[in-house]
Amino acid sequence: MLSTDITGALDDMPPHASSEYHARAGALCDRLTEEEMTALEALITDPGNRKRGFDALYVLLARHRRSLDSDRFRRLYERHAGHFDDVPMRAVLDSDMAMLHPGGPDLPSSVEFAARALDAYPNNQPLVAHHARTLAELGWSGVEVPEADLAQALARVERSIEADPERPRFRAVKGQLCALLGRYEEAEAAIQRAMELEDSGLNGYAIRVIEYQRLRADVRLRAETGRIRQSLHETTRRLEQEMDQRLTAVAEAIRQREEGELAKLRSESLGTLGLLAAVIAFIVTSVQVADKMPLSDALRLLAGIAGVLTLVFTVFAGVYAAVRSWWLAAPVLLGFALFTYATLG
Repeated sequence: MLSTDITGALDDMPPHASSEYHARAGALCDRLTEEEMTALEALITDPGNRKRGFDALYVLLARHRRSLDSDRFRRLYERHAGHFDDVPMRAVLDSDMAMLHPGGPDLPSSVEFAARALDAYPNNQPLVAHHARTLAELGWSGVEVPEADLAQALARVERSIEADPERPRFRAVKGQLCALLGRYEEAEAAIQRAMELEDSGLNGYAIRVIEYQRLRADVRLRAETGRIRQSLHETTRRLEQEMDQRLTAVAEAIRQREEGELAKLRSESLGTLGLLAAVIAFIVTSVQVADKMPLSDALRLLAGIAGVLTLVFTVFAGVYAAVRSWWLAAPVLLGFALFTYATLG
């Protein structure tokens, strides 16, 4: 059975749009006994006062959430949440429930529900922090959250801190968002301030401090990972530049060598063509001369010319390695034989 104190506190719960709603619900849930929790659940389905019924559900779920009793949270939610589809604050419960998905936290859905609640109550500062926290958790999970969304959430949280600078949760959420934006020193300072603001006399103090310590360790790890990633990026970029320079140098050396080889080949080709032209002119002239000589003299002249040409072309074949060297023996002998016949014949 509920005490008058509990009933009065429940009836005095502020409107859902108020920033005090969550704090009052938290203070109330910490005072409940098991008997009072059972009695409070009976008020949820009271058709005469739906706001009180929803507030009773919200307070009980807050108790189970703070106790880390996910099974009781899920069972209570599944029994009663459907009665309040038209209450915008239910989106907060849906957001929490998404974090208890059997397959693991459904962070995108949690963010979506948190945003829906914030749209309904934009001036409710705990809802600002709740939405920012779910968005930060989504970013920490590895999902690429747009920087503009993170910056907008951080701006809202900072306004909440200005309005209520003693709330440690606001500071912790700011730390998460700052870390995602690469502002690591600011993130650590915010988390340290959150630990300093925590009241050691409140229930769950140790759990919250451990969570802040975890957040700080995550921030430091992310900062170190960022530095390592930046160092690797710079090293990779430097190696790419060095490789590009080396490849450019090698390509330039190959190009210059190819141009040199082409120039050499062009020069040799021109020289060879010039020699062939001279040989052809020599042959033509010799034939014209032989045409005016007696037959025997003309034969010796032509035989000498043939021997000389044979020897010249044999030398060319040897220089340019057009054939195997031992194949040149026969034309050399033929050239000498023709030249000897022309000389001694």
